[in-house]
Amino acid sequence: YKDLFEKSDDFNYKEFYPLEYHKWMRNKSSTDIYLIIQHDVDNHPIFTQRMVAMEQVYNIKSNIFIFRDRYTAKGPDPSYKIDHDFFVKAQHSGFVIGYHQNAFALADFDMKRAVERYRSDMVYLRSIYDIGFVVPHGGAGSEVDGKIFYNVDVPMPSEFEGNLRWVFNRYGVRFNKRWSDGGLRKTRDLKRIRDFDLVRQFLHKLEPGSRNFCLVHPQRWGYNVDVSQNPLLAKEKWYVALCAAN
Repeated sequence: YKDLFEKSDDFNYKEFYPLEYHKWMRNKSSTDIYLIIQHDVDNHPIFTQRMVAMEQVYNIKSNIFIFRDRYTAKGPDPSYKIDHDFFVKAQHSGFVIGYHQNAFALADFDMKRAVERYRSDMVYLRSIYDIGFVVPHGGAGSEVDGKIFYNVDVPMPSEFEGNLRWVFNRYGVRFNKRWSDGGLRKTRDLKRIRDFDLVRQFLHKLEPGSRNFCLVHPQRWGYNVDVSQNPLLAKEKWYVALCAAN
């Protein structure tokens, strides 16, 4: 994301950054394939560290979105511990560290308090990182006056307008193709499961001159994963092989 906005003053997230996109279209290469990689650190931050270390070996730079605190029904999760020294070093080497906004849940599903939590989370994280991007977490919702609200419904506090960019989930950057492992474990839709094939159904279909997006939750991959958790997915050879490879 930092590369996309390096020479752009477009903060119009509600219109999906039209100036940034039109400028990119004018300057893009017609032969290169562009890919933005995003990691949402919903739990087990150590798994993200392993993935970042692997990316560094291949000179890949990604976008990493972290909570200040992880929500549970009993309050903030004490096991969610971010190694800030590790991620500060990653930021210095070219990775983007952003805010994974889960303020509504952490504020006991009170919207006014959620805005204050958003504000305090940003102040805290900006004391450690150069936070220029935000992505709301999906997560739990709650009914307020007959309507269900989620983290995505928390408005950006006014002081961050013009210095913070909302880049995914409701608002965001424009792409030709998107891939996400959201729903990977729970879906029982066979077509959707086969479309999760990251290599053959996504990477091999990207076209020159296109700009693309890939959201990978690191905690859903690697030797730590119970491959049999989704019985239909466990029958897919590509999934078993990909889990075994990393």
